[in-house]
Amino acid sequence: MERYITTSTMILAILISVAVGAASATFPPVVLMHGFQADSSELDFMASLIQKNLPGVYVKNLNLGGYDASIWRGMNDMVVEMCKEVANDPVLRAAGAINLIGTSQGGMVARGFVERCNDPPVLNFVSWVSPQGGQYGVPGYLNTTLGDLLDKIAGCCIYDTFWQDAVSFAGYWRDPYQHELFVNKSLFLADIDNLGPNKNSLYKQRISSLKNLIMGYSEVDDTLRPMENGWFAHFKEGGEVALTWLEDSLMYKEDWIGLRTLNESGRLHRFKTRCAHDDYQSENCFVPAFMTNVMPFLSLPLNVTL
Repeated sequence: MERYITTSTMILAILISVAVGAASATFPPVVLMHGFQADSSELDFMASLIQKNLPGVYVKNLNLGGYDASIWRGMNDMVVEMCKEVANDPVLRAAGAINLIGTSQGGMVARGFVERCNDPPVLNFVSWVSPQGGQYGVPGYLNTTLGDLLDKIAGCCIYDTFWQDAVSFAGYWRDPYQHELFVNKSLFLADIDNLGPNKNSLYKQRISSLKNLIMGYSEVDDTLRPMENGWFAHFKEGGEVALTWLEDSLMYKEDWIGLRTLNESGRLHRFKTRCAHDDYQSENCFVPAFMTNVMPFLSLPLNVTL
C-alpha cells in the first residue's frame, strides 16, 4: 500500500518565500547527472529550462566518460569521479552549496555523491525516475546483442566483484531471489543503503542534512523494474509481484540512511508522472511535470530557507 505525504503545502510555502526573496535572489548552482546508456547531451534541454526560469543560475551538466562509460563502468568509480568533478569546480566551491538532479542511473550516482562526499553540500536533491530501490530486469528496449549479454551477466554472476566493478547497473541490481547474496556482495546499493552490520553514520548524517529530497517515478515506465523503485520500493524476497514500500523496510524503520528523519520532518517529497522513462524534454509531459514538482525547490534563493 502506498503511503506518502502531499507536497502542496510545502510548494506553496516555497513559492511565497521565492516571491519575498526574488529581488535580491542568488540561486544555488545546479548539478545534473545523466543516466545509463547516455551522456550529458541527454540533459541539455533540462539545463536550458532551468536557466530560462532562473536567470543567471550556473548549471553544471556532468559527463562522466560519455555514453559507453555509462554502461561499462562500476558505480563506485563513477561516484569517485563525480566527487572530484564537483569539488574542483571553482563556481560550485564559491557558492558553498548546490542543488543536485540525477536522472535514472544518474540519480544513483548522485545519491552516492551525497552520502560519500557531499562537497559542496547539497541543499535539494532531486531523484528523477531513478532506481533507488534497486533494479531487477534488463530493459527490453536494448539492442539484441547488448541486451543478451547483460541478461547472461545478470543470470550467472552479476554479484561477482569483476562485474560489480565493470558494469554500471550491476551496482544497483537487487535480485529478490538472492537477497542474502545481494546484501553481502553488492558493492554499491547495499552499501549506500547501509544494509551491512556496520552502519556508516556519515551516510545518515548527510542524507538528513538535505533541505529536501524530491523523488519521482513514471506510471508508464518500461525501463525500471519495478517502476516504483523511484520511491525506494523493491520486490519482496522470493517474487516479482508484491512490493516492499519504503516505510515497510527495515532501512526506513531503523532510519539507517536518514530517510525517516527527512519524512517525519516534512522534507521527503514524492511525485508521479506519465512521461516515458527517457523523456527529459517533451513540452506536453516533461516540462509541466518538472515545473510543478522540481522547479519550486530550485527556485529557493541562497538567502531564503524554510
